[in-house]
Amino acid sequence: MPCDFLVGILKMLDLAFVQELEVFDWFRALSEQSLFATQLGKFCNLHSLKLAYYHWAFTPEGEQSSSYLLSQLSKLVHLRKLYLSYSHLSGHLHQVLSCLQTPLQTLQIHSCTLLVTDVTYLSQSPHAPHLKKLDLSGNNLANTVPGPLEVLLGEAAGTLQHLGLNHCRLKDGHLHTLLPALGHCSRLRSLGLADNPVSRAGLLSLLEHTAGLLELKRVLYPIPVECCTYLHGLSWGPVHQGKLGQVQAEMQKLLRAAQRADMQWSRLLPSPLPLRLVWPE
Repeated sequence: MPCDFLVGILKMLDLAFVQELEVFDWFRALSEQSLFATQLGKFCNLHSLKLAYYHWAFTPEGEQSSSYLLSQLSKLVHLRKLYLSYSHLSGHLHQVLSCLQTPLQTLQIHSCTLLVTDVTYLSQSPHAPHLKKLDLSGNNLANTVPGPLEVLLGEAAGTLQHLGLNHCRLKDGHLHTLLPALGHCSRLRSLGLADNPVSRAGLLSLLEHTAGLLELKRVLYPIPVECCTYLHGLSWGPVHQGKLGQVQAEMQKLLRAAQRADMQWSRLLPSPLPLRLVWPE
């Protein structure tokens, strides 16, 4: 759909009534981005904004277009949920978030090539203490631990309910370092750690340390490195079902010992049943 045709549709609507907007972006020309930005500022009661594949023009030639879009974002005073995915934001996250007038409650930055400086800014931003949902999946966060990722979790510990760190290249040492901060997230309800190259020992340690989080009901766990091959941070190839079954049996034993029948541990790859503790009759 041509951009001017899309804008024509938006002009037929009363944008003040729109509370949710999702843009699966194909804009590439700066003129198209500017045309879209002129409409964005009119969504004055927008609560949730999703931008996928948006081409942020932080280059010198696109600086004016980017600045204009950010100025329109600043008009969204009711925005509480922001989803950014599959966009190159390296080193520029502060420009996007600092223009917002009110703290976010939901922030998803999925596969946006974040740098240490981006996570550092987020950990120090006014958004961190208000976040109920944080999803940084698809970014290489190995260099943020120890460091800003711990600080970020510490700042969000009082409100955080959902945390997504899937496919972030986190290994045993990283998770071990994050465990104290996770332990303070007493309101956490769901945790995603799939597709991280963690060992059997690291996974069992994670379970032991998070079993005390009584609000935590759902965990998306990584397949241990002993059970599959990891290539470029992603699980790859067939899963050794026998070895995985042994690990799952150990997990069930730990869940039973912790009396956490209400916790569900599952994984991304197809599985006959998610790991759920079943009490004997």
